[in-house]
Amino acid sequence: MNAVITPKKEHYKELDSIRGVASLSVLITHLLLVFPVIASSVTYQEHPLLFIAKYVPFLRSLFIGGPEAVKLFFVLSGFVLALPFLRPGASIAYLPFMVKRFCRIYFPYYTAISLAFILSMAAVQGPLPEYSGWFNSSWADPLTLPLLLHHLFLLGEFNHHAYNNVIWSLIHEMRVSLIFPLLMYGVIRFSWKANILLYLILGFAGFYLGGFGNTLGFLLLFVVGALLAKHKDRLIAVYQGLTPLRKTAVFFFGFCLYSLHLPDSLKNSVLITAFTDLNMIGCCILILAAMAKGAFSKLLRHPVLHFFGKISYSLYLLHLIVLIASVRWLHGSLPVWLILGIAAIGSIALAALSYYAVEVPSIKIGQKWAARISGTGKPAAAAGTAGKVNGTPAP
Repeated sequence: MNAVITPKKEHYKELDSIRGVASLSVLITHLLLVFPVIASSVTYQEHPLLFIAKYVPFLRSLFIGGPEAVKLFFVLSGFVLALPFLRPGASIAYLPFMVKRFCRIYFPYYTAISLAFILSMAAVQGPLPEYSGWFNSSWADPLTLPLLLHHLFLLGEFNHHAYNNVIWSLIHEMRVSLIFPLLMYGVIRFSWKANILLYLILGFAGFYLGGFGNTLGFLLLFVVGALLAKHKDRLIAVYQGLTPLRKTAVFFFGFCLYSLHLPDSLKNSVLITAFTDLNMIGCCILILAAMAKGAFSKLLRHPVLHFFGKISYSLYLLHLIVLIASVRWLHGSLPVWLILGIAAIGSIALAALSYYAVEVPSIKIGQKWAARISGTGKPAAAAGTAGKVNGTPAP
C-alpha cells in the first residue's frame, strides 16, 4: 500500500478534553488507592458508604473511576487511529504507520520509565505498612536484566507493577497497534454486526485465557471505536435529532454504563466480558455527545479542559511515579493529605513539561521518519494523523 496525502485532517478538541478528564480520573483514583481501605475489596455490610462510592454508577466515576477511564482510552484510540483509514481514497503504508506509533508511544514512555528507575533507586526502600498493598507493590523488586528488557520492548508478559503499573495498558496498545491495519480491513469491508460478533467471541475467549489473551479481550474496544468513526456522521445526526430531554436521558444513561464496575468477588470471564461491553457502550455515548453540538460539547471546549487533554498522555505516564516518590520521600515529615496534594500538583506540572519537551518532538520525529520511509519527503497528513489527532494515544 502507498501512503497518500489528504488535504484536511479531522481534529476534535472535545475528544482531547475527554481524554484529559479521563486522565484526571486515573490520577484521583491512584491518589485514593494509597489508603488500604480504598484499595481492598469491601462489602456493603463492612463499609456501606465506601461500597456505594466504589460500585454505584456515576458516583464511582467521581472518585475511583480509573479502570473505566482506561477503557475509554482504548475506544478513543480506535476512533482516532481509524480516521486516516476511512478517508476517501486513503491508503496507509504499514511501516510508516508503525514508525509514528512507535515514536508517539515509546519515546515519552522511555522518558517516564527511565525517571521511575532513577527515582526508585533514590527513594526510601521497604514496605510502608500505613499504605496499601497496591502502593507497596511498586518499587519493591530489584531491577534485573530480564525486567529491564521487558520494560524496553513492552510486548511480553511481565511484572508491570514493578516500577509504573499504568503501563499495563500500553502493552495492549502496542499489541493492537501491530495489527490495527488488519482490524481496519475488517471494519471497512464487513458490517458492524459481523465485527462486533467476532470480537465478542474473541473477547470472551481472551478474558477466559488471561495473560496474552487479555489483549483479545480488549480488541472489541478498539474495533468499536473504529466503527464509531466509520458511522460517526449518521450517529451524531441521530443524537442531535433527539429532544433536549431525551438527549439528557441518553447522556446520563451512557455515563452510568461507562461507570459500571464489577466487584472483585464476582469476577469471571463471562461477567468481565459483559461489564467491559457495557462500559464500551457508555464510552460510545459519551464520545457521540462530545462531538454533537450541545452543552457537553461546549463544556469540553473550555481551554482548561483542553489543556488537560493535551497533557493527558504525559499525565497518565508520570503521575504514579511522582506519587510514589512523594510518599516515599515525604512520609513521616508531612500529613498524608499534603503529600497527596504535592503529588497531584507535581504530576500536572511535570506532565506539562513532558508534553512540550518530549511529546511534541516525538510526534515530529515520527512524522519525519515516516515521510522518509514512504518517500514523500515530508510528513504525510493521512498517515500522520494517527499519531497526532486528539493529542494522545490511549494508555
